[in-house]
Amino acid sequence: MSDDAIKAHADPVIPIVDGIVAKLRAHAAGPDAALTCDDLLAMVGHQSHVLAIMIFALLNLLPGPPGYNSLMGVAMFVISIAMLRRRPMRFAQWFGRLRLPIWVIRKLLDVLATIIGWAARLSAPRWRALVGAHAMPAIAVIGVVLGLVNISPIPFMNIVPSTGLAIICLGVLNQDGAAVVLGSALGALGATLSILAIWVILALLLSVGDMV
Repeated sequence: MSDDAIKAHADPVIPIVDGIVAKLRAHAAGPDAALTCDDLLAMVGHQSHVLAIMIFALLNLLPGPPGYNSLMGVAMFVISIAMLRRRPMRFAQWFGRLRLPIWVIRKLLDVLATIIGWAARLSAPRWRALVGAHAMPAIAVIGVVLGLVNISPIPFMNIVPSTGLAIICLGVLNQDGAAVVLGSALGALGATLSILAIWVILALLLSVGDMV
């Protein structure tokens, strides 16, 4: 679909996500179905920072082996820094070679289908002052902060901030300022919960240390 057609669409995010879904389905049907982080960036486009952040935020909601969620947090942080600096996205060589297995790709396809349904029913272009070009540095800073929060290895602490960041990105892509506000509130809640969890763990460790 052309850029003009996307802009004219009632929900601009739908054709954008449709394009990624088509690429993922084609990749999943190939002989080498595993997907590397570099492959994913190539599909998204090295200048499509908001879409890439949303994809990795959604990936962070999927279960994975130990350390998986922290790596997704690193990806969000790196992409947000590139967005803040207005540079093309690029991962370090070792990170770019990390492989996402086929079941992750299939789960991501399911999540993206849900996103399309949600956008069609609940989201629409509105409050565009919050999603214009002038707002992108602030969105990038939020991505940096929530990316750092998601690097935390504490179990389940990634769910709220990743959901918030995904909703923010969806709002930007769909020109929906209300979604940006909702996502920012969830992101702030997630960051607060993570900081409190870290504080409690540190306090417990110090207490145990004093007792020993």
